[in-house]
Amino acid sequence: MSDLKLITERMIEKKKAEVQQTIRQAETEAKEKLASAEKELASEEAEQKRAIDRRLANDFEKNKDSLENYKRNQLLAEKQVALKEVFKQALFTMEEWNETEFQNFLLAVLQQFKETKNLELVLGEKSVEKVSQEGITVTLATETINKKAGFILKDNGIEYNYLFEDLIAELKNQIIPSVSENLF
Repeated sequence: MSDLKLITERMIEKKKAEVQQTIRQAETEAKEKLASAEKELASEEAEQKRAIDRRLANDFEKNKDSLENYKRNQLLAEKQVALKEVFKQALFTMEEWNETEFQNFLLAVLQQFKETKNLELVLGEKSVEKVSQEGITVTLATETINKKAGFILKDNGIEYNYLFEDLIAELKNQIIPSVSENLF
């Protein structure tokens, strides 16, 4: 019987060793799976952080670009207001010329037409009192141009517009591109 007992104990020992080996193997596999899962989780976390960083960087660039565009547009608007004010002030200054200044301007323009006969001068309503007949060799029209300063010269159906508002507008169209180029 002791042989049977010894064989049984050996078999039990052998089974215990097999079970222990299986347990060690299962523990090793579990540790490897856990390490692999932790590594995968760390990799996924790093990728998500990179994705967040990229998204934040893109958002920052968009916001920065939007802010720069807003700032540029505000500056452009201020410069446009300043330009409008310059032209408005120029018109105001011309409309406020005294009789001598207006007469000098008129005579300078008439010098360009000294060879022309039968010129008719139509004054703007705001300029009527600033003209004297002295030195003027043109026919002065009885009509005036309402609410305007300056004058129109008529030569056989052709009108030469020297109304200050229109002169400023024409000048504005000519110089705005170069001024814009320099200012903006």
